Amino acid sequence: MPHHSPLPSQHSTGRSPRRHHEDESLGSIRARRNLLAAYWAGSLIGLSGEDLGRYASDLHEADHAEAGDGDVIARLFEDLDAAGHGMSKSDIAGALRRFHAQALKDTGCTE
Repeated sequence: MPHHSPLPSQHSTGRSPRRHHEDESLGSIRARRNLLAAYWAGSLIGLSGEDLGRYASDLHEADHAEAGDGDVIARLFEDLDAAGHGMSKSDIAGALRRFHAQALKDTGCTE
């Protein structure tokens, strides 16, 4: 019996082309959300210019530490707390939800 290889896009990721596109869209929404959150928190912390850009990049990298939003919430909580902003984790989670909604608008995606 001959062996049929999956399509290249399926072979490389194990996902269908449609699923791959959905994952990319969700990734861009999440990246946009993280950028908005980083600019918000970074501004509260007192960062600007290149420092704010680096902070946004660092926060996006922190998002890959674990599944879900816990890693981002923990990082924002620690950074805001260290800067004297007594914000609760639920306040930060609420801000992330608002930034997620804004990211959906900005990217023209629906979820």
